[in-house]
This record gives sequence, structure tokens and C-alpha cells, in this order.
Amino acid sequence: MTSELSENVRQVLKKLLPASVLNEVACFVFYDEHPSDNKNIDVTICTKSGVVKEYYQRDLICSIKLPDILNATEIKIIRNSECELFYLVVAKESITILSRRDKLLIHQMVSNVARYDISDISCSGQANLRVFCTGDAVPLTFDDNFENYKCPDVSMAVSDEQNDDTLPLINHLKRKLSEAKYSVKFNEKTYKEFLDLHQSVAFSTYKKIHPNLDDSVFKNGTKEIASALRINTATPWIKVCNKKVVIVLNVCNLNNEHLEDVHILIHSQTGIQENTTKNILHSIEYTTKIFEKTATSPFWEEKKTQTIRKNIDSAIVAVIDLEELKSSVISRIEFNAIVFYKKYGKEFLLPIEDVYLSSLDTMGEEFDVFSSEPMDSNILLAILATTTKTELIARHIKKDNDEPLSLDVFCKYLKMEQLPHCDNVAIYRKNPYHILNGIMLVMNNEGIHGIASQTLSVYSRTASQVLAFIHYIQDAVPLTIVITTPNYRITAKDNKLSHYNEEMTENSQLSYNYQNYGTSILNRSKLVLKYLDQCMMKMGESKDTLVQSKIGSEIDLFAGGESSYMDFKNRMREEAASVKMFNDDVGHSPESDDVMCID
Repeated sequence: MTSELSENVRQVLKKLLPASVLNEVACFVFYDEHPSDNKNIDVTICTKSGVVKEYYQRDLICSIKLPDILNATEIKIIRNSECELFYLVVAKESITILSRRDKLLIHQMVSNVARYDISDISCSGQANLRVFCTGDAVPLTFDDNFENYKCPDVSMAVSDEQNDDTLPLINHLKRKLSEAKYSVKFNEKTYKEFLDLHQSVAFSTYKKIHPNLDDSVFKNGTKEIASALRINTATPWIKVCNKKVVIVLNVCNLNNEHLEDVHILIHSQTGIQENTTKNILHSIEYTTKIFEKTATSPFWEEKKTQTIRKNIDSAIVAVIDLEELKSSVISRIEFNAIVFYKKYGKEFLLPIEDVYLSSLDTMGEEFDVFSSEPMDSNILLAILATTTKTELIARHIKKDNDEPLSLDVFCKYLKMEQLPHCDNVAIYRKNPYHILNGIMLVMNNEGIHGIASQTLSVYSRTASQVLAFIHYIQDAVPLTIVITTPNYRITAKDNKLSHYNEEMTENSQLSYNYQNYGTSILNRSKLVLKYLDQCMMKMGESKDTLVQSKIGSEIDLFAGGESSYMDFKNRMREEAASVKMFNDDVGHSPESDDVMCID
């Protein structure tokens, strides 16, 4: 009974079972991790109402209701010579044997039970289940598959003299049997360690890299990995921001040279193939970004290259779309991650602590950065990593009695919140359903084009948020503010406002960010592969001889019908349109500047 459990066992059960069933547990048994039967089971329980349930990573795998069984006192794992899994459920005056192949089934039920044992009285090397019924001196002895009763072996009945002669031999055989059991148990443990080692070697072989162990092992009692990187947080910081999972690793390069081509390599260890016992390591699509610490707010600057400069506090950020995890996350997902970098032209792998993400973690409001208090440096970094920066120029066309354009104006009229320790940074997080939710504004006081204007850096998930932000400024802020992108110039129609005129200057060539293009191409490639698989499946199902003759040589794109093809075509267009074009309308000559006239 769980009420009789010690506190440490109770804590283990809390990690393996949902809270809703913890108080219903009458008895439980941990999975024996048999090397010949790698079922995905953590614990099997029997509830007070007589329901046997199997759980793996807090998810219900299989269950069955036992008839007329209440408050079971014991549940055991038993196996036959083929290592097939059975459960022995003991209740008051009854025993139930459950078989477990594809699902749980009632195998045998025995009532009026006085006691039972599992022993090898004949020293045959195979223990048998014996059930003693009330008022019956002869036990029911089950065979190897727990299906039929074995008749007592009358030939084993020997005289006292014969028994005395064979007793030393029987004791010797029993001792040998105990030694064999110990050897088997020890070998199983060694075999499991060998499998773990084999997986590590396979991963290293896969990367074709022989890392320097001095650079790849954590030093005990410190937060340094040799002298290559200093890890400021022992456990990677993980939160959800703007519908993305953000993993932050604060580092400092203490070498005398830069670390190049720095990436976080992530694999998910969650995922089980149905009807098999083989684990699948899901490949996760993610983006690695490098940020450097700066003295001015927002205190982090994203680098265009994957290089960590020496003696500068930096952060390696992995950004994972939540859509990527929907098909993988059941109630918990485990990330296995390492840091990859180059030094002196050589490649190195640095392991970091595994990251665990469960449904219980994501349910708390503190897991979302916009619900967290206070807003610290890592939260600001998460917002920068999950948004796109858009530069805007704000010109305040001043009138009498106008209050100056400042961050307080946006906080007052747009319900934005100024971040602590940041005089020029504000975010909107009042309403999670508002279109402006998650938008961040960085306000810089600068003179642009010879007049008093201000540069606004707007960090948003989508371009539509920036457009909505401009519309809300025009609608809610009681000031005359002209907001454009940097490639626009304004000219007054009235001489009274001529001092707001801006001169057209030659544009410098702006760099392009191809990161979004790469993600879009990858997503479109997945759509194409999925659609081609569907077409091949439809061709295989077709009974048309002409279609059958094409199998193996060509793929009919219309095998699924015109509607399926049009749906695929539309999804490809939507994915292509989702890419934000950076400065595509900006040329390299003064004539490319657009002019806006103001009244």
C-alpha cells in the first residue's frame, strides 16, 4: 500500500506515475529490465479497485480490469523459459496470472487460495509455481507456460535412507543453482553497461571525430570544461518563448584564440515505435544562435557568424519550434545535447547535461517567459532569440503642449511594460491573446538624416506584428508620429514643416539574412518527401495496369487526385510566403530611396 511506503519510495513513484493515480495504488512492481524482453515499462501497479496498469514515462501503456478483485496485496513479475512476461496478482484467497504479449490478458485464475510459492523442489533448474488451495494437501503445480497443472511426480518420493544418501548431492546442486543465478544477474548488469558503452561509441563513430578528452570532461566541483569553455550554468536554462522552446548555455571562451563553427547538437531520446521494442532517436529541427554580452541594453547582440570570441561572455542558444515537438511529446521528452566547435582547425565535442522537458513543467505559468517574474537576463535573451528585429524611424511632428516622445508614452498608451534595469526597453505581455503579445521595443535616441528623430528596434515573431504595432501607435498615442522603415525619407508639403525635410543619401549595401530561407527550404523538402510517399502508396493501391507498370521507375504526382495535388501546391506556396524578405526593396543607389510627403 502506498500509505506504508517510505518517503524515498513515494518520491520515486511520483516521478513514474501521474498524480491522479498515486493514491489509488494498492501494490506495484518495477519492470525487471530483462535483456531479452525490452518492453517499454517503468512500473506496473494494481489499484484498489482491481485494475492492473502499466506506465512508461508517466503515460498509461496498457491496463485490464480484474473481475471480483479488490485490494490486491502483491503483484510480481514471473517469466517462462522463453522469457515471456507474466504477472502474478495476489489478493485475499485468490491468485490471478496475467499474460503480457501485445496487451494484458487474464491467463489463469485460482480461487480459495491458502498460500503459494515459486520453487524448484526437484532441482530441475526451472522453478515452478505451486498454489495450495484451502483444504487441499496436494498443491496445484503449473507448467512452464502457466497454462496446465502438472501432476505430482511420484517417482520423486524416496525412502528416508535414499533421502539421506542424496541429501549432500541435492544441497550441492542447490548451491550451484544459487551461484548460477548470481552469475546471470551480474552478467545482465554487465550486458546493460556494454550496451550503453556501445551506443556512445556508435555516436562518436557517426560523427567521425576523436575529441580531446581533456576538453570534453567536466571537472568535479567546478563549472569548467577543461580550459576550453566555462559553463556559467551547470544545467542549461530552458523556457518557452513565442511558441518556441529556448535552451540557453552561458559560456566564456578562455582560450587565446576564437572558437569557430559553434553549434549545439541535439537529439531527442523520446519516441517508441509501435509494436516493436526498438527505440527511435528523433531528429529535431532547431536553430543555433550565438549572442555576445554588451554594456548597453538589451545587453545581448546576435552574431552573424557562429564564432565565440575570446574572453567575452557569450551565450549559445538553441531554438526549437513547438510544432516540432507535438508528434514526439507524450508527457516527457529528453534532449541529449553536446556543444560542437572548432579550434586550431580541429573539431571537438563537449557534452552538456541532458535536458528533460515534461508536461508538468510546461503546465506552470513560470515556464513561459512572459509569465515569469522578474524579467532577468536569460529571459531577455530568449526574446531576442525567438524574434526578428525590424528597424523603424520615428519622427515626432511636435505641436504646442505635446509631451516628448519617450518610452513612457508607449508604456502609457500601449500598455507596455518597461523592463527593470533597462531604461529604453519595453515589452507587451498584458494579454496573451493580443496581436502585440510578445513584441519588444528598444528605443534609441539618435539624430537621423539631420533632424531630431528616434530609432525604434522592434522585435517581433512576424511582420504582421510590426504593422499592427504601427497601426496601434497611430490609433492610441495622441501625438503626431511619422514612422517608416530606414529606407524612407520625408518631405514637407508646407513650408512651416520644412525643417523636417530629410536629405536623400546613398545607401550602404545591407547584408541579407539567409537563415529563414534555409528553414523554409528544409520545411518544403519535408512537404515534398511526404507528398511523394503518399503518391507512391496510392500507386501501390491502384489496380490499373498502366499505373502498376510505372512503380519503381516514376512517380505519378496526380496519384492521389487533383484535390490532393492542389492541397500540396497551396501548402508549398504558404511555406514559401512565410519567409520574410530582408531589405529586398532597397537598392544601392540614391534613386532607390522612397520619399514620403507630410502635411
